[in-house]
Amino acid sequence: MTHQSERSIVVQDGFSVVEALIAAALIGLAFLAISTLFPTGYSNITYGGRVTTAVAHAQQKIEQLKAIAADTTPGQGFNAIDATNCSVIPVTLADPLVPTITFSRTCTLTPNVGMATPPPDLRPDLKKVRVTVTWDAQNRPGSVDVEALFTR
Repeated sequence: MTHQSERSIVVQDGFSVVEALIAAALIGLAFLAISTLFPTGYSNITYGGRVTTAVAHAQQKIEQLKAIAADTTPGQGFNAIDATNCSVIPVTLADPLVPTITFSRTCTLTPNVGMATPPPDLRPDLKKVRVTVTWDAQNRPGSVDVEALFTR
C-alpha cells in the first residue's frame, strides 16, 4: 500500500509586471532628481573659470607694476607707479577660451596711504593699487578686486 500524494509545488521566478513598473518608476525619479543638478554644476564650473581668468588678468597688472617698481633705470621705479601706469580708464581684455566674453580691467592708485596730507619734506613711501576686473556674462556677471601695496 503505497500512497502517492500528488502535491504540486508552484515555483515563481522573476518579478511581476507591477513590481517591475514600480521599480522602473523609482529609478526614473532618481535619474530625474540627479539630472537637475547638472545645469547648476555646469553653471558653477563656468563661473569659477571666469573668476580664475579675472584673477589672472588682475594679477598680470599687479606683476606689471611690480616690474616697474623694481626697475632701476631712470624714469622707472617706485615714482613711476602713477596714473599713467595705473589708470581708471577701463581696458577691455578677451577671454582666451570664450571670445564672446570680455573682461574690463581698471586700476585705482591711492598714493600716500595712511597720510591725510603729508608734509612737503616727507616723501610718500606707500602706495595702494586696486585692480578691478569685471565681466558681463549672459547669466552671471561678476567682478574681482585685487589689492597690492607698494613701498620704496
